[in-house]
Amino acid sequence: RDPSETMASYAFSRVELAVRCTGLVNLDRFSKSDPMCVLFSKKQGMWTEEGRTEVIRDNLNPKFAKTFVLPYHFEEEQPLKLGVYDVDSPSRDLKKHDFIGEAEFSMASVVVAGKEFVMNLTRPGHSSVRGKAHLTAEEVEESKSDVEFLIRGSNLDKKDFFGKSDPYLEISRGREDNSFILVFRTEVLKNTLNPRWKPFTISGQKLCNGDYDRPLKFTVWDWDKNDTPDLIGHATSSLRALLGDEKAGLDAVAALELIEPAIRAKKGRKYKNSGVLQFLKCKTIVVPTFMDFVRGGCAMSLMVAIDFTASNGDPRLPSSLHYCHPYQPNEYVQAIQSVGNVLAPYDADQRFPAWGFGAKVPPAHRVSHCFPLNCNPNSPEVYGAQGIMDAYLYSLGQVQLHGPTIFSQILSSAVHHVRSNIVTQRNQQYHILLIITDGVINDMQDAIDRIVEASDIPLSIVIVGVGGADFKMMHRLDADDDPLRSRSGKVMSRDIVQFVPLREFKSQTSAFSLAREVLAEIPDQVTSFMKSKGFTPNPPRQAPSQQQPVSSAPPYQPSGYAPYPTATPQHLQGQPPYPTSAPYATAFAASAPYPTASGPSAPPYPTGQ
Repeated sequence: RDPSETMASYAFSRVELAVRCTGLVNLDRFSKSDPMCVLFSKKQGMWTEEGRTEVIRDNLNPKFAKTFVLPYHFEEEQPLKLGVYDVDSPSRDLKKHDFIGEAEFSMASVVVAGKEFVMNLTRPGHSSVRGKAHLTAEEVEESKSDVEFLIRGSNLDKKDFFGKSDPYLEISRGREDNSFILVFRTEVLKNTLNPRWKPFTISGQKLCNGDYDRPLKFTVWDWDKNDTPDLIGHATSSLRALLGDEKAGLDAVAALELIEPAIRAKKGRKYKNSGVLQFLKCKTIVVPTFMDFVRGGCAMSLMVAIDFTASNGDPRLPSSLHYCHPYQPNEYVQAIQSVGNVLAPYDADQRFPAWGFGAKVPPAHRVSHCFPLNCNPNSPEVYGAQGIMDAYLYSLGQVQLHGPTIFSQILSSAVHHVRSNIVTQRNQQYHILLIITDGVINDMQDAIDRIVEASDIPLSIVIVGVGGADFKMMHRLDADDDPLRSRSGKVMSRDIVQFVPLREFKSQTSAFSLAREVLAEIPDQVTSFMKSKGFTPNPPRQAPSQQQPVSSAPPYQPSGYAPYPTATPQHLQGQPPYPTSAPYATAFAASAPYPTASGPSAPPYPTGQ
């Protein structure tokens, strides 16, 4: 199979959910509530946040411009939950905001509802209705174009008694049932009848779902702080009309008259319009896809970092996350296999840097927060996905688990490695750092500083959490809606981190689901970086006459090639590359940095408590 199709195959049929609410209870004393919607999906019996809408100030009947795009699986139930909150601060912690209500539903119920699926919002254990949520669903049609707009209004109606108007523009997309869903909202411009809004770009999918003839409604409102907005006027057109069509002999529409139906009915023939929208710029830009870059030779290089802190447990005991069962892979092995086997075909030389952190390392047996798994400080690279597996199992027999959990040194090494490989238009390369860890890190702000620095280079960071720890703080690094900020005040230029707890996939026998989840954001992160640097896809490569073999990672099977000792005697070739019984326990008995009778108790390092 063409490796350029592998990651793209994870994009299943997708559905876009649009949300609006009506009749929300008011939880603010001197104004109205500031609502925000949060969508959750149930995975392995636990509710996992999928995304949040924007916050709409002082509004009990909000229409949200931000939508939710989710994979749609006909064969699955896909339980979902929508929570509505009154936002009181910039905090990401939902407990810091007032809870309005929630409703549980399934993806199928929205899909089959047709026009609109309406739910009552309630509080758990209470029957009183605290508002209604209205959802619409539409299958996503992929579009390779973005649309750039520059719009201004002229001679808008005056709506304020002591001033002019405070106008903002909304764009809505027509649906097959002749209803409209909101897709974009501009900023509010104060006290003007001739606004010129900031330039903005909308994806072709978001704007019209790839259909240039779909109706688009442009609505201008007068913003009011303590009241519902006043309608100034609206106009309807289509993207094809705004762009023009030379082949069909259609000139581009340069202006649209805004109509306010109530005023027109009142004034009759004397009514002209309530203002004009002028389209100073409306043009489409072809957006290269991830597949375009890969087919043009963009290499995807994997780096791996593994947690060797003592909180993982004594590797000799079955309760340890590092325990090597002869027939069943531990969680670290599962993560290496599922992600490594997917990414390996994208790397031409099959050499992957592999590090560990949080262990005492020979020969000095000092704690290191970044050491090569192959114990070769001059060359931390291993060969193929199987090489990563061999190096991990080899390190287990060489190091002593310790702590604490520090990410910053691993991140610095990854950044240094990426910067050493110069990326140009001709030589395109992108790097993915896979960090597998069992707990919350002890250097959160230092890690954030490194991530902010890394957001400017061709790097994505995938963090897989293993074990049963509380990973709530780790989601902070997965900054989908709240960009990370360094100590110096610099904001990350793009979202490059994805965090996934492995336990959400425990009951699934295939590694496909985990790989799909952790790699889902990579294609967009690759294209966003290339776009930021002005790089375009190179012409498709000539297919090689004979495909180079790719080293995958079958469970516990030595590859026969590794750039380091494998600790596997000749007479044991073909068996697991690690001791599986008493010799393993004996080797660690004298040097384990934790109690050996009943597993780990207190960490062998200061905890700050």
